[in-house]
Amino acid sequence: MKKFTKALSLAAISGALIFTGACSNKEASKEAEKVDVASLPEAGDFSKKLELNLSGSVTRGKVEDGNYVQKRLEEQFNIKIINTKTDTWNADQVNLMVASGDLPDTFAFTTGGKTAQELYDSGLTRTIPKEMLEKYAPRYMKMLSENPPGPIMNLKKGTDNEYLQLIGQYAHVDGLVWSPTFRLDWMEKLGIKPPGEIKQVGPSGGREKIYYTDGAYTIEELEEILKAFTFDDPDGNGKDDTYGISPWNNNTNWAASLTGSFGIALSANYNLMEDGKLVTTEISQKYKAFLKQMAKWYEMGLIDPEFTTLDDKKSWEKYKQGKVGYYIAQPAYIAMDDWAKGRAPQNIVENPDSTAKLLATAPEIGKDNQQGVGAFIPVGNLADAFYVSKDVTDEELARILQVFDYINFDNEARWTLYGEIGEHSDWEGTPAKSAIKVRPEFAEQEGNSGFWAYNFRTYDQERTQWFTSEYTMKLKHDFYAREDVKEKMMIRPYKWDLLNETNLKEVEKRYKGQLDTIVAEFRMKAIVGEVDIDKEWDNYVENWMNNGGKELLAELEKAPKASDLMKQ
Repeated sequence: MKKFTKALSLAAISGALIFTGACSNKEASKEAEKVDVASLPEAGDFSKKLELNLSGSVTRGKVEDGNYVQKRLEEQFNIKIINTKTDTWNADQVNLMVASGDLPDTFAFTTGGKTAQELYDSGLTRTIPKEMLEKYAPRYMKMLSENPPGPIMNLKKGTDNEYLQLIGQYAHVDGLVWSPTFRLDWMEKLGIKPPGEIKQVGPSGGREKIYYTDGAYTIEELEEILKAFTFDDPDGNGKDDTYGISPWNNNTNWAASLTGSFGIALSANYNLMEDGKLVTTEISQKYKAFLKQMAKWYEMGLIDPEFTTLDDKKSWEKYKQGKVGYYIAQPAYIAMDDWAKGRAPQNIVENPDSTAKLLATAPEIGKDNQQGVGAFIPVGNLADAFYVSKDVTDEELARILQVFDYINFDNEARWTLYGEIGEHSDWEGTPAKSAIKVRPEFAEQEGNSGFWAYNFRTYDQERTQWFTSEYTMKLKHDFYAREDVKEKMMIRPYKWDLLNETNLKEVEKRYKGQLDTIVAEFRMKAIVGEVDIDKEWDNYVENWMNNGGKELLAELEKAPKASDLMKQ
């Protein structure tokens, strides 16, 4: 499902929009008026009919009026729903909506880049009083209290009881989101032994060709495997046409576990203490060591030289051709969940006639036993943003919060996502332990069913099961989300501005483009040997510092420690 692919994008977490300057300074300085909660209807009192223009996280403008979910919600909450017919995943459409000021009563734009504080200061959203949440959204407040530091996140500056946005629980990305995989049939031919005990992912559908283990190779052992994959004709065609590893150049996911073996995570603003100083990953000595390792492998011929022109999708195709032996994968890839089909590495076994086999292992082990992967959410388990328009009255907000609380946090509301089991959808495998599949006569999202049309991206463990195969859930249980694995292998930043206590967002907007360019250019040149890493490193760091890096680090210094945030 594309929505979950998108959910694994950090852009989805920021969940905001590009402001066009349509709002006046007067609106920007608008102060929230105190809400008299006692004067509002009791929770569950829906005697007055209200008209609400609703939108959710999945809104692509394809919802049909009078759909199944709409009718049931209208009856249950005595509301008339006006559907949002805009694609909220399309930046142009979102920007036009913002420029006109014609926003739906609720929204969770996937595209854009404004913070909750900026949206409020621009006069586009209203605050959500804590007292109203306690009265009308008790399930949401319970979720916040169980996920620190939820209750103090997204508060309007200077208040302790006015929230700028609502937020979601991301149990579906808990644990390690990446791990290395190897062509097991190549390993068997070359006499390479797997680390630890290997287990089959599933009995059929291609899963019988995929194995996993909680064992791991060291970086030195991995280098020997990559050499064998490259030079020992693992496919037996008599040609020198295979490589150990083939990265891609539109993101750095290919290096997720490799950088972990150097004790770092490659993601925006990840930072660490090194020699008593706060540094970001990209200017750390550990990153320098990682680059030198990649440059060594490139010089040895273990890295596909065409990677400089490949994006991730082209890389999937190259893997499918049988030219590469090592690839990074998510648990859902390894378990061949529907939304991951076609991607590498499982695309090599999707053909029933394929004789390929795969092995997923724990992340590689580096110097001093460093091993792991950057946490998808740097601190905690909460992400995303659900906003309420400035034009929503207190009475309307009371009704919206009750709809929100029910469809997103009461699991009896599963029908808003999949309809009724046996009528609109079916369990893929074991009931309550496998994914739910919508029957083909109903729209999987929006359309005639209205499934997902009004919901927010928030998933506890039970909801995660609804869109996750039982095989992926077993992988997480056995290894990727095991408590001891998370404790040892999830790499988190040293500091993080989770509570928006610094001006980091402003600094990022000012300097991110040029800093990203400096980092990407140096990384590429370093790996392919165009620059001598040792000789050019100091110049690279100085260039980074002089082009906004100093300001970025200064803001990160003001942020609390991630470890302290996790205790709150």
